Amino acid sequence: MKRENKEFTLRPATVDDIDFIYDLRVKTMKPFFDGTLGWNEAKEHEKAADELTNAEIVMIGQKRVGVIKVIPRAEELHFHQMQILPEHQKGGIGAELVRRVIKRSEMSNKPITLFVMKNTPAKRLYEQFGFSVTNDFEYNCRMCRHPILNQEGSV
Repeated sequence: MKRENKEFTLRPATVDDIDFIYDLRVKTMKPFFDGTLGWNEAKEHEKAADELTNAEIVMIGQKRVGVIKVIPRAEELHFHQMQILPEHQKGGIGAELVRRVIKRSEMSNKPITLFVMKNTPAKRLYEQFGFSVTNDFEYNCRMCRHPILNQEGSV
């Protein structure tokens, strides 16, 4: 059942958020790693801590409910990570975050790239927003979405 989209805000992530981001990864990603790539606690804790300067924490009121990391690169926006606590999924937060990244892509005229596990609902979400698979691997794939140009050739 789809829940009502709650108002949320974003704030910059800090080192104080690393444990939250790690716990979020455990709750949202570990089940998909089991039986595929395997789960490595130390490596996943490193992933939680990486790219903090490009990370934002999703907040509902004073409660942390998710994280998004988008890395601006010279030729692309790399959608590095997005996770929402399970009890806040299916309420439109992830879709709204994807829409915001697409808006950034169109304003900067840069494609969005990402890697996603093939066995996750996130892959279907990205496909709904026009992402397509550009590289296919055993358990994950690289996806891309190019900015949509208007009739004059600009975004």
